[in-house]
Amino acid sequence: MTTGHYIYPMKRKIFREDILNAGQEIMFDNGYNATGIKEITDKVNIPKGSFYNHFENKEAFGLEVLQRYCDNGVRMHKRRLENKELPALERLEIMYDNIIKNYANNLQFKKGCIMSNFSTELGDTNEKFRAVLDAQFNEIETIIYNTLKEAQEDGSLITTLDCKATASFILNSWHGALVRMKSTANEKPLIDFKELIFNNVLKN
Repeated sequence: MTTGHYIYPMKRKIFREDILNAGQEIMFDNGYNATGIKEITDKVNIPKGSFYNHFENKEAFGLEVLQRYCDNGVRMHKRRLENKELPALERLEIMYDNIIKNYANNLQFKKGCIMSNFSTELGDTNEKFRAVLDAQFNEIETIIYNTLKEAQEDGSLITTLDCKATASFILNSWHGALVRMKSTANEKPLIDFKELIFNNVLKN
């Protein structure tokens, strides 16, 4: 027996994190400039007004997406490279091995990295994005630098190597390889990077 009222399933509340997740996914696929607020709100099924309850505008939203992505990247580097259970260079190599496997198994060599994507799209046109990217790249470079210094201390890396310049080269080369990966749609640029770094640059 019914009471004459229709019963609708309860709609899940959309949180700020849901909007960020949706926006990050769309910006990964389409880039920042080609992503509209309506695309984001349609994906999570909310009115545009609800977006502005959480974010001042698209730029503020994009900056938060970028900062959140960068924070996750920094945490990943720290988790992988500051764990002293394995030798320093082994930790560095395993980290890149795991990332390459993820691109092969889960991403099919697509999407790349938001830091790389936003750098090419916004780095020279938007000072706010440039500043965030520069600061986060520098933080990751420092983590790699500390790993190389540890390798020098444990004798697995020659002491004459300039760790600062090498950390910068590794980071720059990796992100260049990610950009090239998207155009080749295969792992070759990433494998080329890994072989050069570990079989030549970091060879003791």
